[in-house]
Amino acid sequence: MKYGLYVPLACVVAFFLWGLHTDGTKDWINQLLANALVIGLGGQLVGFAVGHIFKADVIAEQIGWKKGSPFQFEVGIANLAIGVLGIMCTWFSGAFWLATVVAATIWLWGCVAGHVRDMIQNRNFSPGSAGFVFYWGLLYPLALIVLISASRAG
Repeated sequence: MKYGLYVPLACVVAFFLWGLHTDGTKDWINQLLANALVIGLGGQLVGFAVGHIFKADVIAEQIGWKKGSPFQFEVGIANLAIGVLGIMCTWFSGAFWLATVVAATIWLWGCVAGHVRDMIQNRNFSPGSAGFVFYWGLLYPLALIVLISASRAG
């Protein structure tokens, strides 16, 4: 599971550094933001969607949920929708990037809130609920907000 989390983040860094090497540093914030949206958000959430839709029972076990829940499919579709928005940032920018960051932040922080509630009410500290994915869902939107703010300010 961890490789699925680290690979998109590693790609964001690699493509960002490659862009700096080829294009220079004149627009590094937008370049980093583009990679963070397309690869880090888009690729990551499409990967989450595949897991929730096609490996629902495996993911449910990692999260500490009951197997066979129809909500797995719905969570997968929501991940797919936000992931596709991230990938579409390849072709659209400006207000579309802002809308993508807002949608992703609402979705991911909503998921974090649900996991916190589950930790408190059900003492669910499963790795898929309280581990790396939890912190990624908490911190990645914050990073996107910082980047989009810096991009729009400059």
